[in-house]
Amino acid sequence: MKNQMLQSAGILAFSGICAKSFDFAFRAFYSRQLGTEGMGLLSLGFGLHGVMLTVCTAGLGVAVSKVVSEYLEQKELTAVRQSVNLALWGVGCLGLAVILCILVGAEWIAKSLLGDGRIAAGLCCLVPSVLFMGISYCLKGYFYACRKVWIPASSEFLEQAVKFLSISLLLQWFLPKGIGYGCAAVFSGISIGECSSCLYLTLFYCKELPSLRGGEEKSKVFAPLLKVSFPSMVSSLSGSALRMQEEVRIVSALKRFGFTHAAAVSGLGMVHGMVLPMLVFPLTLLGSVTTLLVPEIARRNALKNKIRLLRVVKKVYQVGFLGGVFIFLVFLGFARPLTELVYGSSAVAPVVRVLAVLTPLMVLDSLSFAILNGLGKQVSLLVYSITDSLLRLMAIYCLVPKFGMDALYCIIAVSNLFTCGLSFGTVCRILKKL
Repeated sequence: MKNQMLQSAGILAFSGICAKSFDFAFRAFYSRQLGTEGMGLLSLGFGLHGVMLTVCTAGLGVAVSKVVSEYLEQKELTAVRQSVNLALWGVGCLGLAVILCILVGAEWIAKSLLGDGRIAAGLCCLVPSVLFMGISYCLKGYFYACRKVWIPASSEFLEQAVKFLSISLLLQWFLPKGIGYGCAAVFSGISIGECSSCLYLTLFYCKELPSLRGGEEKSKVFAPLLKVSFPSMVSSLSGSALRMQEEVRIVSALKRFGFTHAAAVSGLGMVHGMVLPMLVFPLTLLGSVTTLLVPEIARRNALKNKIRLLRVVKKVYQVGFLGGVFIFLVFLGFARPLTELVYGSSAVAPVVRVLAVLTPLMVLDSLSFAILNGLGKQVSLLVYSITDSLLRLMAIYCLVPKFGMDALYCIIAVSNLFTCGLSFGTVCRILKKL
């Protein structure tokens, strides 16, 4: 079992590095064309996208991964099929409802909620992706639980290739018409790429269905899914909604500080569209382990295998923390050449160097989040997420209008320290009780 987990982690690590490297390189490519203002508009659109995706998926991706792992250990294959199919139906209905709402109200949402009408067309181009992503999350959860990680791993390559071709062509056609059209081109390419990945995963799942037939139908498959998905959905939805408000409030607060609207959007684009993605990018390798933690922790917890559970958690934390420290040292010493290489400018290098100290905390927080999900502590994660987001919003409202971008950097640092302390502390308390 240990070798199988290591093999799965290796496959996901390799595919994750390749796919995310490609995605990050392409982000750098279109950031040069759109500039910081364009990246700010994309950040506003992605903020709403997070809310739409959370409503569509309803936490079912994580629920499928956890519940299917438990059913597989109990050899209840019919329950596995029922659970996955129920999740897919739920995602499909929610996704279609979200798409209809956005298409009808895109103009009002862009102007009233996001504060910039230029993003309206982009929202219409982006919203189909939530349906494809929701279906993909459920199917990936199934394949992760089955330890067939090469299927979702290979879907990443297809998605990135299709996305690259689509966005490259669409940018050439639409960017000359304005930044708003350029953002619509990027969002359209994302939807097309997600569609290709969804179709690919669906094909493999259809091939799995014959092996999941036979045996008695299980009457209660909805309750286990709901038990995991509902707290996860509420947590993600509240977090996504608050993050969207956070980005809108950042622009508003910077304007109160004295920035023009274009400069405020550019400030948002620099931090959320360039600096933070650059810091998060090296965590891809460690994120591969995080993806596998939910089903593996759930499996060991279901089997009451406390010794192996403790061993896995301890090893993951050791590797994660050392990796985070190494990443911090790299950014600290090479921030300027790295930003020049990626973005063609060293203007964001000082910010990268300052915020790089957060990378070890980001790693520990991500790992703790996955472990708590595997242990069924979604309610605790919900409380932590809402509390952190509310505190960030209050700090942005009070401090950014007075101190500008410096206040924003401090808020990001304190927020990461706060959430890491809560999640890591909870994991330690739970493990001590075992």
